[in-house]
Amino acid sequence: MDSRSLEIESAVYDEFLDLWDLGIFKEQRLGQAFHNHFRLHHLTDQTALYSLYEADGEKTLVAISCLFRIS
Repeated sequence: MDSRSLEIESAVYDEFLDLWDLGIFKEQRLGQAFHNHFRLHHLTDQTALYSLYEADGEKTLVAISCLFRIS
């Protein structure tokens, strides 16, 4: 997977963060919630996404910004 080869619309990303802030993803790490919400398990190359899935907090936001282009 090329760096920042995946794109997420900023409004959709903001909606996800709002849901996170509301506590919708109970008992999930931020990276796990992001991975599940955007159904990233459908992507063929999961190598780079594993660390995102395992991440939480600020580490997750950094991983998202490295892997995805938010437009």
